[in-house]
Amino acid sequence: MNWLGGLIRSPDYNNYKVVPSLEGRILDDRLGIFLQANFENRNLTSNSFSAGYSNQANNDTNYVTNSINLSHIPRNKDRINAALVLDYRLPSGKISFTNFANSGITETINRSESFNIGGNAHHFTMGYSKSNVNMITSIMSIEKQFSGFHADFNFSHSYSETESPNDWSINFYRLPAGINDFYNRVNVNPVNVVAAAITDSSKTNLNTVSSSNSFTPERKYMTSLDFKIPLNLGKNISAEIKFGGKYRKSTRSHRHESFGTTGTFQSPSERAAALMIRDYIGRPGSFTNVNIKLKWFIDTTFTYGDFLDDEFEMHYPLDFDMIEGMIFFCQDSIDVFAEEGSPGAYARNNYSSTSFNYSGEELLAAGYIMATINLGQKLTIIPGIRYQGLETTYSGIRGVQSAISFYNYNHTDTSITVEHPFWLPNLNLIYKPLSWFDIRMAYSNTISYADFNTIIPRIHVGSYGNVQWNNYALNPSQSENYDLYFTFYENKIGLFTLGGFVKKIHDLIYPWKFSKPGLEAEPYFLTTALPNENTNYTIQTYVNNQLMVNNRGLEVDWQTHFWYLPDPLNGLVLNINYTNVKSEAEYPYVYAGATSATNVDTSFTDRLIYQPNHIFNFSLGYDNKGFSILLSMLYQDDVFSGVSQWPQLRSTTAAYKRWDLSLNQSFPWLGLQLYGNINNINGKYAPLFMENARDMSVLQMYPDIPKSIEDYGMSAEVGFRIRL
Repeated sequence: MNWLGGLIRSPDYNNYKVVPSLEGRILDDRLGIFLQANFENRNLTSNSFSAGYSNQANNDTNYVTNSINLSHIPRNKDRINAALVLDYRLPSGKISFTNFANSGITETINRSESFNIGGNAHHFTMGYSKSNVNMITSIMSIEKQFSGFHADFNFSHSYSETESPNDWSINFYRLPAGINDFYNRVNVNPVNVVAAAITDSSKTNLNTVSSSNSFTPERKYMTSLDFKIPLNLGKNISAEIKFGGKYRKSTRSHRHESFGTTGTFQSPSERAAALMIRDYIGRPGSFTNVNIKLKWFIDTTFTYGDFLDDEFEMHYPLDFDMIEGMIFFCQDSIDVFAEEGSPGAYARNNYSSTSFNYSGEELLAAGYIMATINLGQKLTIIPGIRYQGLETTYSGIRGVQSAISFYNYNHTDTSITVEHPFWLPNLNLIYKPLSWFDIRMAYSNTISYADFNTIIPRIHVGSYGNVQWNNYALNPSQSENYDLYFTFYENKIGLFTLGGFVKKIHDLIYPWKFSKPGLEAEPYFLTTALPNENTNYTIQTYVNNQLMVNNRGLEVDWQTHFWYLPDPLNGLVLNINYTNVKSEAEYPYVYAGATSATNVDTSFTDRLIYQPNHIFNFSLGYDNKGFSILLSMLYQDDVFSGVSQWPQLRSTTAAYKRWDLSLNQSFPWLGLQLYGNINNINGKYAPLFMENARDMSVLQMYPDIPKSIEDYGMSAEVGFRIRL
């Protein structure tokens, strides 16, 4: 059983993990049985910061701060896993049945503050979500050795569903918030905006309520058949031919339904509903006194602690039970609100209940043939080629927002089928000139498909010319890979590997935002309408890079056990891995001129998106009889994470460093084992060299200006294991 403590600063150490298992063989060892269950509860509380920035006109140096959000997010995951594996030995083969099941519930309470600088508004929000996830996977495998070949057949079925039966959110806001002086000012640090905002719970009032429910099922069938044929081509030449194929069918869909306030409870049209809510909470109002004040819902027993190491301060935590009660009252009163003349206080949001729904099917067919050819004891050649074809068919919603979209969303359904066939050759060479040294060379081709969410044929034309345009025509990214590695293995050295790689990437996929004036936006618009000639449209989508991306690197790996040192140093174990990557990518864009005739096709050069330059893994352990301890560290250099034609809006992650510690002690009784782990050692609970263990993104040109911060804190667990 494990006990975990979530955030180290949290006093709630009620996490646990219990893993009973049973295994053995019966029927003269022909039938094997493995049964395992996993009962787990974890607190995954996090603190987060995010900010939105933009450019000012055509200036390519200064940024403008538009919005800021601070969130304290307790998450509780309750999960049950089960596994049943049966295998039956045949005279020349084996039949296996593997079954996995998972059921989990994740509950999240999100208390957040946000600052809208353009609107001079300060928002306080509480959101609740409960996600139920159920998964089941069944796999049947048959292995059979025939007189001249070996066959391996697999069939699997998996089904998963995610249901959120009643997520909700409530929003209070103060207007004005005292931050109007920062509007359209350049290079404003978000810390200054948060510090300047006026916080007064008596003048912060209910703005909106909303709720939603969703259901997302997914099903997959997969079958494969592989054959191996050994060949003896002479005294010093042997070979094995392997060929086979795979077929997979996947279906998925998503249904979303949303309710909420059409405008704001500050509107005179929602006065009747506001008075009903005030009566419900025991604070009756009048025709001229309808505001529902935030100060009535503050939880005085709740504290945010040292939020993001005190870099920012959050105020007025909302009382969960009081807010949930008000939400349920609004849900129960939806018809009464309408009857009393406030239908917009809480009603079905037809835009949100329609725009995000989808369904789709993916068919994958693949086949390969390869050979393993041994020329004596020193040289092995492994050539091969693979065919892989993917056909996707997705249906999505295309619509345009209007003043009445909340009640009647103007949309059409669209279904599009796309095929992606690929032939992928590869070649591996292994040369072993010495018993303690080998050289490995490889040439391969790999593909990476776009996330299905980016190719659903959804288009939403929002207000102010904002267009969400899913690019169903995205090509998979293709990588042509060259690898060369040298490996040394010797008793005292251990395993030492030095190597390098080169990747040539075509059709790199990345997010992109660009503008098109008037009718030039037609390719990204609805097929049933034309763009407004006088509107400048901003399109958000994903694109393929038409220019090749070069990615190359060196890797060093050393794994050793200092068994030859005198006692007690002979228990030391060391693992080191370092990767240095150099990448260069051109990102094309159109620099807008005064008219489309003066537009300029150009590009900027930066690193490959999501690729760090330096990755370092280190672990130092000590084993002595039944005791072991392991200290490990992961370091990752900053990563280019945000692509934009405006240099000041490009973003990188901050360098990430994480330390973990694990201990284990075995005892001679009942197979008893005690163990403990400390994960993500950081902050004020750790030495200075262990700080800086949180996810952070910053503006590339202004590395002191954060774009996002995610802090999960430190966790610890201690437990025991018994083997009977």
